[in-house]
Amino acid sequence: MKLFKLIASRAGQVLFDDRVEAESPREAREQMKALLGMSSLTGVVYAITEIPVDLIQSIVDARLAEAVQRLQSGRPPQRVEDLIRPIAAEVAREQLASLRTAQPASAEPPPSPQRFDAFTSGEAPPEPPPRPRRTPRRPTADGRVVDWSAVRRLYRRTGSLKQTAARFELSVNSVKARCRREGWTHE
Repeated sequence: MKLFKLIASRAGQVLFDDRVEAESPREAREQMKALLGMSSLTGVVYAITEIPVDLIQSIVDARLAEAVQRLQSGRPPQRVEDLIRPIAAEVAREQLASLRTAQPASAEPPPSPQRFDAFTSGEAPPEPPPRPRRTPRRPTADGRVVDWSAVRRLYRRTGSLKQTAARFELSVNSVKARCRREGWTHE
């Protein structure tokens, strides 16, 4: 069993603020739902945090040992907060240090991700040559194919939407839309 801290609220009002023993966060959430008498948590904002019981136990043990030493030496006991804070900080530093030494840092950056293909050998396929870009020729509504590069050239020369549209038998709005979309300017 693990110990979880749960806090739940709805519309700014705290509904639940307590600890629960459970096997998993999901089970802790279900227990909270049952304690609140709710079938759904719709509209409820909640947080579930696992309380590290081992860490708390080591802090309590260290605190008790220090309190016993103080009593044996005849010094007056301090406030509980003044005793616990430095001990907890030291224990947390020790545990973090052990985590840092457990995972050696790599000097080289991680390899870039590669696409996996189960049907090829381990070697990378050669890069295909880049395809030349060409303007797609899409038919108009009446089925004609328009050479938009020729339309662009004429528009750049004349600067007139009406002349360009009339020359290629297009609507002025089609030419205007293409001008805006592709950023055509006239000379």
